[in-house]
Amino acid sequence: MIDPWDKTICDRKFDILPDGLQKIEHSIILTVIGGNDIDFGKHFLLEKHNTLLGRDDGNDIAISDEKVSKVHCEISITRTSQDVEQVFIKDLESTNGTYVNGERIEQSPIHGGDKIQVGDTVLSLSYSDELEKEYHAKLFNYAVRDTHTGLYNRRFIINELESINRIARRSNRAFSIIIIDIDDFKQINDCYGHLAGDEYLKSFAELLTKTLREQDITGRIGGEEFLVILPETTIEGAFQLAIRIRKNAEDFVLNHLSFKIKTTISAGVCQYENAIRDVNELIDIADQALYEAKRSGKNNVMQALLADRK
Repeated sequence: MIDPWDKTICDRKFDILPDGLQKIEHSIILTVIGGNDIDFGKHFLLEKHNTLLGRDDGNDIAISDEKVSKVHCEISITRTSQDVEQVFIKDLESTNGTYVNGERIEQSPIHGGDKIQVGDTVLSLSYSDELEKEYHAKLFNYAVRDTHTGLYNRRFIINELESINRIARRSNRAFSIIIIDIDDFKQINDCYGHLAGDEYLKSFAELLTKTLREQDITGRIGGEEFLVILPETTIEGAFQLAIRIRKNAEDFVLNHLSFKIKTTISAGVCQYENAIRDVNELIDIADQALYEAKRSGKNNVMQALLADRK
């Protein structure tokens, strides 16, 4: 019987079910383990016969690394007549090459435990059962999720913003951001206690998530401050979405012990433009709009344009 954890082979055994279908004992997973902070910890399940890996979003595995070619390499899974799987990787004439365990390859079999390098990004191939997949997913969530709200943490959401910013700069795609601050949040903590404040943060995060579309990304970037990334969205669409979030927050009541807790949010909205140097400037512009929303009396949404900058 073939041991799927044996690095000296690239084969993996299958069980044959009565109806002729094949039951996979282990799944094949690629995990980013080094060189790329934006994608670090992400894992990709190899389920297709051929999987394309590259920098462009159209690939099955998109890697946010400028040294990775648009379509860099292909990973193929073939099955022998003995119902055994073999995994191969093929370089697709990439600029910087594809490496397996430190050696540049054109095409090579790969095994569990092998290290694959594309650009500055290193991935590890492994075979995992359902329990191990769940374990790795939990580890990834612990690394990228905010413990109070369950949203993405500051490090991860800013990395996502940097990735989307690079794509927009290359392809001239539109995207916008919203920065949200809960009005008078300190008063919730002062009047009702920090447990009430934590409960409000969690409830607002759920309200925010329900308001967003599937493709939108959100995270907590400060005590009571949140960042929403809206791919393929102009400032007009982002502004309308921010208004819905503001209205939902205004209508929301948190029942905590015998208290009914209400507050509002203010938000600043900004669309990416090529003239913006980096994500720090983009956030700063949205922050200025948020400040104007606060200064106008709170419970408000303000748009930011490049012309608004002093």
